[in-house]
Amino acid sequence: MNNNLRALAVEALTRVLKNKAYSNIEINNILKNSDLSDADSRLMTNIVYGVLQHKLTLEYQLQPYTTGKNLDYWVKALLMSAIYQMQYLDKIPDHAVLNESVEIAKYNGNQGLGNLVTAVLRNYQRHGARPIPKDDSVKSLSIKFSTPEWLVDLLIEQQGLKKTKTVLETINQPSHISIRVNTKKITPEELIEKLSDKGFEMKNSLISPVGLTCHSGNLVDTEEFRDGLFTIQDESSMLVAPAMDIKPDSSVLDTCAAPGGKTTHIASYLTTGSVMALDIHKPKTRLIRENGQRLGYGDIIQTRALDARKAQDEFESEFDRILVDAPCSGLGLMRRKPELKYFREPEDLMNLQRIQLQILDSITGLLKIGGQLVFSACTFDAEENEDVVMKFLNAHDNYELVPVKHEKSLDKNVNDGVLKLLPSDYFTDGFFVAAFRRKK
Repeated sequence: MNNNLRALAVEALTRVLKNKAYSNIEINNILKNSDLSDADSRLMTNIVYGVLQHKLTLEYQLQPYTTGKNLDYWVKALLMSAIYQMQYLDKIPDHAVLNESVEIAKYNGNQGLGNLVTAVLRNYQRHGARPIPKDDSVKSLSIKFSTPEWLVDLLIEQQGLKKTKTVLETINQPSHISIRVNTKKITPEELIEKLSDKGFEMKNSLISPVGLTCHSGNLVDTEEFRDGLFTIQDESSMLVAPAMDIKPDSSVLDTCAAPGGKTTHIASYLTTGSVMALDIHKPKTRLIRENGQRLGYGDIIQTRALDARKAQDEFESEFDRILVDAPCSGLGLMRRKPELKYFREPEDLMNLQRIQLQILDSITGLLKIGGQLVFSACTFDAEENEDVVMKFLNAHDNYELVPVKHEKSLDKNVNDGVLKLLPSDYFTDGFFVAAFRRKK
């Protein structure tokens, strides 16, 4: 089973669901140690992400046949992966899915589990997909879009029903790959030509002049990536560095910097200036340095392993610009990391807000008077966004909110001076950016 794509998909799903691990990391770890063909790797990845995107819907389909049965994580993952293939992947015959699923059950368990899997999948085949109520109740929307009820409720409260449905429909569609062009080495047009010659279908980003998107392909395994002509970064996070209004000689503090996408973007604006990148985990600071060196910014970027909440005690000089890309729920990343929907709880949002405010409070004295502080988060809920802005301003009368610098095409996403993207707006991550100035 070491090179059986369906068995490996079950293994990845089990690790994610049992250990609350990140899907992209587990998929990469498993593929690295397997000999799957490119086609099998793609199908295995499809199954893992598909099950995670539709988990609550699949559990709803399985419920009539598994109620009362105490199933291990891997058995649940196996059954959901089988139903996902039968319900969503029309090019795979049901009998192939059923036969392989039974073999995996017997191999990982015993004949009894093989019989159970046979019975459940035969029942599903016989009765077909269970209809989901078509009303707009929170419960029905939760099942249909595989999103926990508390999160559906929160979205409706903050965005209204119509926009909520649009967001939920969008996050279950496969994400595309986005890259940021290193304009110190190449123009977007030149890079499009180079990558197109290698078979990649590149398009310009709708929201960033230095962003490109691609539907599929391994862009990391290219000479252009190794030569530092681009880096992998979501389009929405490419809006942060421009919002900082960086000057070539600015001194910049990036408080929560790993893996370094925004740090290297900041560096691209600097000539005689520098950026100090912090991360609480020392191994991640090495990743920032490696990214910086690959892109040609090794002399501009410095790193330090430090909890941003202690930064005030560590630095004597003040900075022209500070970025707080704060720890958050990551709800804006649900398209690329669908497991986040199930790992978060309502109380997490307030706990994270407290950490965000602690970081902001701790660095207020490190910004020069007249300098700019940018706060960003890859989420779209008000507790971690607008509420943080309001509480920070209430606590610091020597700071004022200033309108976020942005592309004119994003005018509709800027309200009251802050920029907010929903995952449905441009098919990017959900994101939030606010900018403050320190007054005398």
